[in-house]
Amino acid sequence: MDQKPTSESPVRGRQRQAVYAALKHPATGRQILEAARKTAPSMSYQDLRHILRDFQDKGLVICLNPEQQTGRLYSLANFWENLSRNATLIYLSSRISRAKTRLAVLKEVAKERFFESRPLTATTIRKLMRESYPMGLNHVLAALKFLEGHGVIEVCGYTDKRELKIYRITNLGRNVMEGLLQERTDSVTESTPNRMP
Repeated sequence: MDQKPTSESPVRGRQRQAVYAALKHPATGRQILEAARKTAPSMSYQDLRHILRDFQDKGLVICLNPEQQTGRLYSLANFWENLSRNATLIYLSSRISRAKTRLAVLKEVAKERFFESRPLTATTIRKLMRESYPMGLNHVLAALKFLEGHGVIEVCGYTDKRELKIYRITNLGRNVMEGLLQERTDSVTESTPNRMP
């Protein structure tokens, strides 16, 4: 029985491995067959159809245009998921990095707070940012609304007295922050001149 492919454990069987390798990028049946035949020369179109159907049943492969009778495009499911995820991260990173207020608020929410006893409300965030990035409460609220609306931060509770929202960063927010930090590191590396020893 075939196993779900991973970097350590690819699919078993010469033809299946050939088809899986041919699906590194979205391709039509004909393109997949041509690429697969380099490794498995005796593979027929019928073999390919059977393997693709099996891969689809197992959730390994998706058809991008199933309504088409000819020229159907197939892709590895994880390739498409990663592409979609990366597109979301790129979009959010660009929207946040262009707005200094959003970026400053996100950085404040993302900080580890081992000894902070106050809940992270909009008012608390504004006070914490007073020295490094002073701004009005309305600006903080607008940034929080955008970040929450895009799933970068979330409300994790409410204060007892006034029922103010308490915020925390989400996994998506951490990924966005990592991307922004990586962009900054890359730009600093590119702008630093190479010094000869």
